[in-house]
Amino acid sequence: MPISALGPLFLAALLHAFYHLFYKRSLDKQVFAWCLLLVTVVAYFPLFVTRPLNLPPLGWACVLASGLAEAAYFASMGQAYQTGDLSLAYPLARGSAPLFITLWATLFLKERLTAWGLTGILLIAGGLYLINARSWGDLWKPLRHLGNPVSRWALLTGFCISVYSIIDKVGIEYVPPFTYIYLVLVVTFLAFTFYILLSGKKASIAAEWRVNKVGILVAGVADLLIYYLVLLAMRLSYVSYVGSVREMSVVLGAFLGSTLLGEGYGRIRVFASILVFLGILLIGAAG
Repeated sequence: MPISALGPLFLAALLHAFYHLFYKRSLDKQVFAWCLLLVTVVAYFPLFVTRPLNLPPLGWACVLASGLAEAAYFASMGQAYQTGDLSLAYPLARGSAPLFITLWATLFLKERLTAWGLTGILLIAGGLYLINARSWGDLWKPLRHLGNPVSRWALLTGFCISVYSIIDKVGIEYVPPFTYIYLVLVVTFLAFTFYILLSGKKASIAAEWRVNKVGILVAGVADLLIYYLVLLAMRLSYVSYVGSVREMSVVLGAFLGSTLLGEGYGRIRVFASILVFLGILLIGAAG
């Protein structure tokens, strides 16, 4: 992976880690996600209307499909994290995504990974799986509870990440990145609004805004910028590599949580962070 792709990914990961701190402290994670999407759509509309809108049919298809997949991601992620044990949901959601992406990219996009690049992806996936383990005894806990609803929601989250990542790799071949991502987030917002109304969470919006308005505004502005930086990296490298390296935000988020929120880091997180760091080095140097 070229340095020109690693730079945007590192910045995107750093921004994502900061806004995830607000997300973790939200009252209702699905409502928080809806609010940040609303801010994103409104904040970037003036810039969007200055761009030409001339998308080919395949471009529109990618926008629609990616937006629906991302709405499903927000719904499943919120469901997994809101109702279940983080030590079950988090490893499966974040660790499975790079593996799914690599599988789809190999099957459908015909990406041919180097041995070092594939090893890097596996190291990153392993580090993401370990990063939120509370103890060494927790390592097999997510796999032992695959039949639990929480674990299924978490795996669905990882699957959704992989689906919209693959679609985005195709979509940016036909649509300029900013126009593409703005339209995707509009579709995501509209689809997720329908979900919020059906799930009876409308009454929680006012309370979420009252308590977390600063975090919602920060996350809403950062959301599109993060996505845009990832798309720029996708234009320069395989989606298999981009989808793995972008998850360095998880390690940065764990570090920020330790330093700013007083969360423990511990030996497991140090080991997991080393695995992710080594994986990024392998992808950067030889992938």
